Amino acid sequence: MSAALRHPALPLNPPASGTTFDHAHFHRQTFGDADLQREIIQLFLAQIEDARKTIRTPMTTTSWRFLTHTLKGAAASVGALRLAGLAAAWEIEGSPQDAALRGTILAQFEAEAAAFSVAVRGYQD
Repeated sequence: MSAALRHPALPLNPPASGTTFDHAHFHRQTFGDADLQREIIQLFLAQIEDARKTIRTPMTTTSWRFLTHTLKGAAASVGALRLAGLAAAWEIEGSPQDAALRGTILAQFEAEAAAFSVAVRGYQD
């Protein structure tokens, strides 16, 4: 069996460590510019919505790794540290062709995306 098809079971719950949203990191990245912060948050929330739709469907290993790698980088740069950590773990897993694993990943994603949305309410219009 190829490495892309083998994947250990992911934890059922997101990791307890890490920060859902690192305000200080985000402030540094945006030089404290409130308009820029609102724009970046809006763009990242749109990216979360796109990822939500994509995660639900099977895809090639290449597509999966592109999605998760992109999400990992975007989440890290905006300060969504727990989501970045989850995306890093998902990237390693390859393409989750089985529906149960995809369901676990989607549940983790939904929980962390919801927590992030709550954490950034102060940055939204």
